[in-house]
Amino acid sequence: MMSSSTSTLFAAGIAAGIAATLTMDLLSARARKIGIISGVDGRWVGRWYLGIASGVFVHRDIAAYPDQPGEGRAALIGHYIIGVALAIVYVFGARWLTLPPDSAIVAIGYGLATCVFPWFMVLPALGFGAFGLRGPDEMKLFRTSVFSHLFYGLGLWWTCWVLGI
Repeated sequence: MMSSSTSTLFAAGIAAGIAATLTMDLLSARARKIGIISGVDGRWVGRWYLGIASGVFVHRDIAAYPDQPGEGRAALIGHYIIGVALAIVYVFGARWLTLPPDSAIVAIGYGLATCVFPWFMVLPALGFGAFGLRGPDEMKLFRTSVFSHLFYGLGLWWTCWVLGI
């Protein structure tokens, strides 16, 4: 059974994960609108998640893989589950390392560190190679992942600061 301190941190991690992922989504949408980033079609990520459930982990070209029913919903749900899980790890990890979770430098640094997932797992599995280097230039995959994860870190910082954790 969790102590009240642990359960409070866990709840704060959930709140921070939702808020940070929402911040990532909103600021990324704005950055896409002004042309700073582009990124992959979110349905492709949902298609990848659904493919994993079917035993297909790596695609030569995710765009060539057939559309799957519910891929948009799968992408959104998976995106928020991952955002929440990473925030819980952040809150507990920062405390364990005696770092202040509400530090902008710590939170943004963590957000940027999470770029390792798209660079070495997601983008290669979608068929775009490490760092997205084999993806189309117009997708701005490397830049998009850096900005999006920076936005995630900003959301973590802001939420931890507001919650006082």
